[in-house]
Amino acid sequence: MQSLAPDFRVTRNDANREIHWVAIGLWTEQTLADLQAKLIQMAKPYLEDRQGFRVLGDLRELAVQSREMAEKIRQSQEASAQLGVERMAFVYSSVLVKQQFRRLSAALEIEFFDNKADAINWLRG
Repeated sequence: MQSLAPDFRVTRNDANREIHWVAIGLWTEQTLADLQAKLIQMAKPYLEDRQGFRVLGDLRELAVQSREMAEKIRQSQEASAQLGVERMAFVYSSVLVKQQFRRLSAALEIEFFDNKADAINWLRG
């Protein structure tokens, strides 16, 4: 991880009905709220047609989050399951971040990978 400054990036892959996001740094409540808003904006076509979609989360630049922030992320993951996310793959480099997200993501079918290619193969499998 290069920076603790909170940031994120979100893209949509319509050909595969996927949302890809990258999480960076140590998050604030505002960062999470901004990410949630962007994810909903990007997923809008999938939410409207109710056909489900998949998500790839890149955690390689994310710091281990505070307990308070982890609880808010858990709530966000539960909401994702209600919105039609069918499965979610995470790419990680820190075992601590992986373990934190594993605990937070019980509401979804998830898997963790140490590289993006394997994550995408599983997501689309």
